[in-house]
Amino acid sequence: MKGFTLIEVIITLGVLAGGTMGVLAMYQRNIERAAQMEQTTIAMELAQEKLEQIIQDKKYQNYAYINSTNYPATPEDLTAQGFKGYTRITTITEVDATNLTTPQNGTGYKKITVNISAGGTTAATVETMVALWGEGS
Repeated sequence: MKGFTLIEVIITLGVLAGGTMGVLAMYQRNIERAAQMEQTTIAMELAQEKLEQIIQDKKYQNYAYINSTNYPATPEDLTAQGFKGYTRITTITEVDATNLTTPQNGTGYKKITVNISAGGTTAATVETMVALWGEGS
């Protein structure tokens, strides 16, 4: 037996085509995941930017400045900043000191939540706390 028969060549080509399709499908999934990860990274950076602004305002303005008047919980379109399709919502809630989740005024603890949406879907949510501490010194 010398060489390959036509059946062997067809089977070999089928196996190679199947393997190639598997690799291409994996490549396509990786491209989609990379785009999703880029969106998540951008969203996290935008959320972190807002948190840093609030922390700076607490430091240089004061604890009382961190409120829903100065940071309304309305969607902020980030298109003008170069992030088309991204919106940011910042909520500030004064919370109970024992569990840090139940809303309660006058406790000296504020929970800040920043939600970033991209294309109408939540892309990132970041939370932090600020406290009435270290002021007046």
